Amino acid sequence: MAPQSLYRKYRPQRFSEIVGQDHVTTALRNVVREGKVGHAYLFSGPRGTGKTTTARLLAKASNCLALTDDGEPCGKCENCQSIAAGTFYDLIELDAASRRGVESARELVQSVNVGLGATSKTKVYVIDEVHMLTTDASNTLLKTLEEPPEHVVFVLATTEPGKVLPTIRSRTQHFEFTLLSHDQLVGHLADVLAREGVEPNPDALELIARRAAGSARDALSALDQALALGGGKLDRDQVEASFGETAFSQRVAILDGIAADDPAAALVAVELSLTAGTDPRRIAEDLLRTLRDAFVLANAGTRVPYDGPAEEVERLRALATTIGNAALVRAIETLGQAIVDIRGPATPDPRLVLEVAVVRLARRDSRASLDALSDRIERLERAIANGPPAPSTPPSPSAPPASASPTPSAAPAPPAPAASPVASVPNASNGAHLSAAPPSKSAAQVAPVVVDEPESEPDTAGTSVDYNIDDVIAAWPLTLESLKAPLRATIQDAQPIDLVDGTIHFGVPRRRFDAINQRFRAEASTIKDAFAQKLGAVPKFVLKPHDFDAPDALRPLHTNEPAPPPADDVEEAIDLDDLVNAAPDEPVDSASRLMAAFGAEVIEEQPRD
Repeated sequence: MAPQSLYRKYRPQRFSEIVGQDHVTTALRNVVREGKVGHAYLFSGPRGTGKTTTARLLAKASNCLALTDDGEPCGKCENCQSIAAGTFYDLIELDAASRRGVESARELVQSVNVGLGATSKTKVYVIDEVHMLTTDASNTLLKTLEEPPEHVVFVLATTEPGKVLPTIRSRTQHFEFTLLSHDQLVGHLADVLAREGVEPNPDALELIARRAAGSARDALSALDQALALGGGKLDRDQVEASFGETAFSQRVAILDGIAADDPAAALVAVELSLTAGTDPRRIAEDLLRTLRDAFVLANAGTRVPYDGPAEEVERLRALATTIGNAALVRAIETLGQAIVDIRGPATPDPRLVLEVAVVRLARRDSRASLDALSDRIERLERAIANGPPAPSTPPSPSAPPASASPTPSAAPAPPAPAASPVASVPNASNGAHLSAAPPSKSAAQVAPVVVDEPESEPDTAGTSVDYNIDDVIAAWPLTLESLKAPLRATIQDAQPIDLVDGTIHFGVPRRRFDAINQRFRAEASTIKDAFAQKLGAVPKFVLKPHDFDAPDALRPLHTNEPAPPPADDVEEAIDLDDLVNAAPDEPVDSASRLMAAFGAEVIEEQPRD
C-alpha cells in the first residue's frame, strides 16, 4: 500500500469522528436518519476544519445501503466503499478555484438530469471554493440550484462566504465551521499518535497545536513533519527547530531589551535569533504573539487560558508588568505594521524593517510625544504604588553639609564657567536666582546653584532639583489645561523631550518653530506661573526644532561628544526674568487676531495633523 500523509490516512469516515463541529454533524445525522436531506447546503469556515470531508460524509450517508440508527454511514456497503475509494459514480466534485468559468458550470448543469446509478439513491455535487466562480458561472448555476431534480443535492464549500452571490446563499442551508480549540487539537493529535503507536510528548504536542492555529489538517501535517524529523519520535526542541520558530528565551531577551529602553541589548538578541537561522518575518510574528500573550495574561489573568507551558506564564506576567499596558499596546501596533511592511513587495530588506521597529520600541525619545507621555505616566503610577524611589544620586560622604558655611582656610572657588546660553531665572518662592550647575554624571538630576541669596538664608548650594523629566512630562499637559484656549492652541505642539542641567528642552515641529517660539517669549510669565504651580519649581526653557517622526529622532539627544554651539535661529534660551507679557489688546497669533477682529470665541479645539 502506498504511504499516506496523516491527514489523509486519518480522514474521518463517520460523522462522530469529525472533531469540533458537533453543531454541524448533529444536524446532518438527524436529517439523514429522517430522510429530510435538503437540496442545497453551504459549508463555510477556515481551511482544514472539515468542510469537504463533511460533504463527502453527507454523500456517503445519503447513499448508504445499511444506514445506522443514529444516521451514520455503515462504511461497509458497496456505496460506502466506492465513495471512500473515490470511484462512486454519483459523487461529482468540482474545484471552482481551477474550473471557475461558465463552461464548467454548463457541463455541471447538463449532467444534473442524467439518471442515477444502479445502487445510488442521491446524486451529490460538491463544489469546493465556490466563491471563486465567475459571475457568469454563478448565474448559470443559479436556476438549477434553486429547483434541482429531487435526486440531486448540492454542497457548496468556501472559506469566504461573503464573496458568494447573495442569490446563491439564500437558496442554501448555511453551516459555519469553526476553528478547533487548542485542547481539541492536542487531544486529536494524541489520539492519532496512539493509533500510530508513538509515545506523545506533551510539550511538542502543545507547540504543534499552537502552530496549527485551529486547523486540524494543518496540525496533522505539522505532526507528520515532526515525526519525520525525529525518526518516528517527538522532541520539543526538534519540533521548534523544524518550524523555524524563535525560541521563547530569545523572544523574551528581545522584549527585555525593549522594556529596559536598551536598544543595543534588543538588537543583540535579534541578531542571535537571525544567526540561528530564523526568518525576520517569523521573529516579528513570534514577538507579536508573545506580546499578545503577555497583554492577555496581564488583563484577563487566569480567565483566558494560556496555551503554552506553565513555566512561561509567570515570565510573561512579569514582562507585562515591566513594560506596562500602554507600551504593550504600542508595541503590538508597531510590530503589526512591521509585519505588514515585511510582507510587502517593496521591502528590499525585511531584517532592516524588524530592527528599526525594535529600536523604535526600545528608545523612548523616538516615540511620539503622546505615546511617551502615556508610557511615563504609567511608570510613575507604578513607582508610586511601589513606594518612594531610592535617591538616584546619594550625597558623597566626603561632601560637607549643605548648610555649612565656608571657612577662611577653604580653597578658593574654581573660576566661573563660560557664559551659558541659558540665563538665570527668579525662584518662585523667594526671588532667588537659579543658574545651571556644571554638568554631572546624570543629565536629568542636576544641582542648581543658588546665588544672590540673602545672608540670613542658609546656603543651599549643591542641592538637586526635586523633579526629573518624568515629572516634567506629567506636569506639561496639566499646565496646558490651565492656560487660556488661544495660548494653549498655539503652544501645545511643543513637547518636553529632555532635561539637561536643570533646563527643560522642548521639541517643537520645525514648521511651527517660529510661531511657538514667539508665543513662548510673549507669554513667558503666564507659562512660568502655570508651570510652577504644577511642577513645584520654576525651570528654565530651551526650545529647539525637533522631527518627532523622522529617522534622526532615533539618535540620542546628547552624547559624550561636545555638542556644537546652537545657532541663533535654531536654539534659543528664554530668559523669563527679562520678558514681559504681551499687551492684552494686541493679539500675537492668527487665531487670537481672528477672534479679536470678528468677536469670535473658541467652541471646540482639534489637534493638528
